[in-house]
Amino acid sequence: MPLLRYRARIAQAANEPNYWLLGIALGLVVLHWQLCWRLTGDFNQISLELMGWSGVVYCVWQRRQTIVLSSDLPSRILGGALVALLLVRSSYLKSASVAVLSVNSLAIALAIVLVAVGVKHLLHYQRELWLVAIAAFPVGELINYVDRVTHFSVITAQYSHILMWYMGFPVQRQGVQLLLPTGTVEIYPGCSGLEAALLSLKIAAIFLLVFPTHWRDKVLVPGVAIASALVVNGFRIVLLTYLVSVKNMTAFEFWHSGAGSQVFSLISMSVFSHYCQQLMPSELAPELAEQPLQGAVATSRGQK
Repeated sequence: MPLLRYRARIAQAANEPNYWLLGIALGLVVLHWQLCWRLTGDFNQISLELMGWSGVVYCVWQRRQTIVLSSDLPSRILGGALVALLLVRSSYLKSASVAVLSVNSLAIALAIVLVAVGVKHLLHYQRELWLVAIAAFPVGELINYVDRVTHFSVITAQYSHILMWYMGFPVQRQGVQLLLPTGTVEIYPGCSGLEAALLSLKIAAIFLLVFPTHWRDKVLVPGVAIASALVVNGFRIVLLTYLVSVKNMTAFEFWHSGAGSQVFSLISMSVFSHYCQQLMPSELAPELAEQPLQGAVATSRGQK
């Protein structure tokens, strides 16, 4: 009898379009991540996309009782064609950058929305689409441009110079160079902590989209994201400069481009994540947490 019950439940689930749609979405996302890992090996990008899709799942789950699959035939055809295009493109793609592959993630989300609710209700799921777009956005392609605009490398050099001066090092600064009597370190955009700051900003944007916050938090959260990356990376620059001054190049390579370089990124991300975690229970009022659900109910009733 239990076996027959399970078989009946499986048969019932197989006839539900929700489960088919969930299976298609999960398969496309996993295929996209596998393609990203095989062609780029960018673990940071895959982790952030996982975070973005987790936010999508959370947002959809919050209003699961009010979602109605009401797509029309043209929208389903368009979404199906987009899925077919993604599958064909993925099978023939032999090499690609993160910027090229990031388009796939947004195309998957768009195809799912088209098949589920159609073009008419596309704007009702703009928050989920924004989550996917922000998570997939390739920040690595913009580091040099952002550095030219913000002079982040110079700011990092100034901050590291102050740290070393207070620690008693006989250090001087010339632009982005830190000079000690026995060695010199030049801070390039890739070592300035800018990438960590941009990644933290992406996490901040995902956090602000998923969880309702007060207006002051919309300013504080991005600020803390940038500050945590800058402060932690400043200590990394101090360590690298010291290692150069004592001619310990093995340790320098480890902390500069080896596994040690990820330790400081992990610390800055942990500090920022801890801040967000502390913010959620203390700052999110119950009435704010109910607002998105009320809006979703009103929207769904309007659709019906």
